[in-house]
Amino acid sequence: MKSISISLAALMLTLAAAAPAPAAENPWLERRVLNMTHQGGENEHPSGTMFALRESLALGADMLELDVQPTQDGHLMVLHDQSVRRTTGIDRSVYELTLQEVQELDGAYNFVPGRGTVADLEAAAYPMRGIRTGERTPPPGYTPQDFRIPTLEEVLRAFPDVPMNIEIKGRSDEDRDSFLRNADLLVSLLQRVPAPPLIVVSFNQDAVDRFHAALPEVAVAPGIVGVATFVAAGLAPAGTRALQVPPTFGGLTIMTPDFVERAHRAGHAVHVWFSGQEESERVYDAMLDMGADGLMPARPRALERVLCRRATPRLPGNPNHCFGGARHAARSCAPRLVSISRVDASGRAFAVLARPAPASYACRGALRLRAATGSRPPLGSTSFSFPYGVRETTVRVRLGTRAHARVRRGTVRATSLLRVDGARRDRARRVSLRR
Repeated sequence: MKSISISLAALMLTLAAAAPAPAAENPWLERRVLNMTHQGGENEHPSGTMFALRESLALGADMLELDVQPTQDGHLMVLHDQSVRRTTGIDRSVYELTLQEVQELDGAYNFVPGRGTVADLEAAAYPMRGIRTGERTPPPGYTPQDFRIPTLEEVLRAFPDVPMNIEIKGRSDEDRDSFLRNADLLVSLLQRVPAPPLIVVSFNQDAVDRFHAALPEVAVAPGIVGVATFVAAGLAPAGTRALQVPPTFGGLTIMTPDFVERAHRAGHAVHVWFSGQEESERVYDAMLDMGADGLMPARPRALERVLCRRATPRLPGNPNHCFGGARHAARSCAPRLVSISRVDASGRAFAVLARPAPASYACRGALRLRAATGSRPPLGSTSFSFPYGVRETTVRVRLGTRAHARVRRGTVRATSLLRVDGARRDRARRVSLRR
């Protein structure tokens, strides 16, 4: 979220005191404490890309925080700004581009590890620039498509069980109609695509109200006017299940122990965002000390360290908490060899590997091919990687010179061995290598 030109103080002064609404049953008070990775952790990963979302989930994040803006042809994109310039370097509005035009762009063009999106540095500062366009090789298990701007539909289908916080954006803060149109696009999408537990929010309260009227079963968080009403009068708009606030706003301190206590007493969870404000482990600690139910970090790995150090009670069932995904994967990854191609003229074969669902962790390991008889050296080997949520991957196996010569002379019977890092158990399957 980002600041908009409206005076919270002025709004609060105009509101009369009123009795708080009675608390309603709220599952978001039980889903805590949440590492709500902001744009996929935009200081650790290229903002909003599938690579960013998968990586932040693999390191322990519990929930995806996403912003949506539409293309010219009406597709909701996971994009914070109405312009694609900040992340891709192309000075165009997403509202003026088609889906195809947007997804041809490099979503990691301006990403600098540890700093986030920064323009106009030396080319060496951008190690992921060019992966989307094929100029650089993607990390193991990923493809160039993981570095483009994704659609919201892609994200919903890729992570059907991951809670999401979706913010409805507008073309500008003053363009109310664009907020309302985007709320309608989101309603239309959610009516045809299955979704995980959601909270929908917008700075524009009219957009939140429009969405809630159409899909009242989906939890919402109020916009700026709704938050101001709660701060001043203890009242929240219909459908409110969480109050999502920054530590300070317009010179006023919003996050206080009293605010959190009042919110919880009224039946609302409290989530904290930091865009444009200090974000550090000290700040994380302060927000958690006040009883925040979730934080939206640009550095989800740093927040995960804090949550682990504090032994904070967490959303149950996440095997990746405290960087535990690798240990879980060693027990549960269980990949299998689906198929292997013919060996080409340069001695390469392409193997398709798959693992069972759910793929709620990242795992990696090695594939080795041995002759089915005799104690010869390996025919070939390679490493593999399954990012979070990826069930199938393709790896290249290069045969040794002698092994390639044997294949050229005829079919070679081989045994494939799959080993996951940290696990001792191999999975073997007989295969045929042939030209």
